Amino acid sequence: MMKPFFSLIHAILLLSLGTCVELRAEPSPVSALPLKTLSGKRKLVVGVYINQPFAYQNKEGYQGFCIDLWKEIAANLNLQFEFVPYATVSEVLNAAGQNKVDVALGNISITSDRLKIADFSQPYLQGGLQIMVDEKRAASWQRLWNGLRDSGHLKIFGIGIAVILIGTLLLTFGERRWNKEFHPDWPNGMAESFYHVMSIAMTGKSTHKGLPGPFGKILAGIWLAFGVGVVAYITSSFTSVMTVNRLHGIIDGPKDLPGHHVGAIGGTLSQKYCEDQNLNTTVYSNLPEAVKALTRHEIDAIVFDAMTLQWYDNAHPELPLTEVGPTFLKKGYGFAVPIKSPLRHDINQSLLKQQESGFTETLRKQYFGEIE
Repeated sequence: MMKPFFSLIHAILLLSLGTCVELRAEPSPVSALPLKTLSGKRKLVVGVYINQPFAYQNKEGYQGFCIDLWKEIAANLNLQFEFVPYATVSEVLNAAGQNKVDVALGNISITSDRLKIADFSQPYLQGGLQIMVDEKRAASWQRLWNGLRDSGHLKIFGIGIAVILIGTLLLTFGERRWNKEFHPDWPNGMAESFYHVMSIAMTGKSTHKGLPGPFGKILAGIWLAFGVGVVAYITSSFTSVMTVNRLHGIIDGPKDLPGHHVGAIGGTLSQKYCEDQNLNTTVYSNLPEAVKALTRHEIDAIVFDAMTLQWYDNAHPELPLTEVGPTFLKKGYGFAVPIKSPLRHDINQSLLKQQESGFTETLRKQYFGEIE
C-alpha cells in the first residue's frame, strides 16, 4: 500500500520540477530596440533620412530643419536619444515599422500607403513635388543643330552648298573665257563669282552683267528660281525645327513631362509619381547625382521635393538650375513611429506647442526663407 503512495508523490514531484524547469527555460521578453539608458531612462533610437536641408551630417554632427525641430521636442519631453542615419525614405520608414527605431524623421510625406507601415505625427510642414530643369537648355544652338539633323535638313543643306560651289566654279570658268575684264587670277575670280552666286541665291538680285548669249540667260533664270527655292526652304526648315523645339523642348509643368527623360530620387514620392505617370524615368540615389545628370543633358528634368529643389538651387548659384511650374501632389511631412507607439501622443502635443509658440515657423524661415 505504501509503495503506490510513494510512487504517486514521486510522480507529482517530478511533474512540478519539470514545470519549474520549463518556466525557467522560457525566454524573457526582449525589445527590438537597444535598451541603452541614461539617468534611468531608455535612450530612444531616432532614424534619420539624410537629405539636406532637412537632415544631414557634418563635422559638427547632425544638422537640419528636422534635427532642430526634434531636438526641441526631445527637450520639451525630457527624452534621451541617439541618431541612426538611413539613406532612403523607404529604409527609415521600414525601420520604424519593424520597431528598429522609435522615431523616423526627415522630409517623410504622410500617405495612405505609408500609414500601413507606421503611424505618423500630425504634419509639421506642408510639402509637395516640383520640377527642376536646366535653364540654359530651353534655347541652344545644340538643340537647333540636333533638330535639323534629326529631321534630315542638314543633308539637303549639304547638297545645296555643293550646288553653290559648283555654280561658283562654272561661273568662274565662263567669266575667264568670255569676259576679258574678269580677274586674271583664280582666288579673286572665285571670290567674285561666289559673291554673285550667293547674291542671286539669297536675294534674287545681282550686279553681275550676266553671261552672254541665250544659254547664259537661261542659266541665269534657272539660278534665280533655284535661289528663291533655297531661301524658302532654309526659312521653313529653321522655323519648323524651332517650333518643334518650342512645343516639345520646354517644360513648364507636370503636363509637359510626357515624352521627356525624367530623373527621380529612389524610394521617394517622386519615383512613385513618375512610375504612376508612366514617364521615361531614371532613378538616382540622391539629388546631387540627378543634378549632375541634368547639367550633362542626360535627362531633361528632375521631379523631387519642392522645398529641397529650391534650397539646392539657392545653395548652388553657379549651376544653371531653375524650378518651373507649381508645387503639385502636395503632402504634409510628419515624424513616423511604430504602429500604436505611445510616443505619438506626446510628440503631437509637443509639436502643437512649437507651432503655437512660433518656433516651427521661425525654423522654416531660417532654412527655406519667406514663402514666395
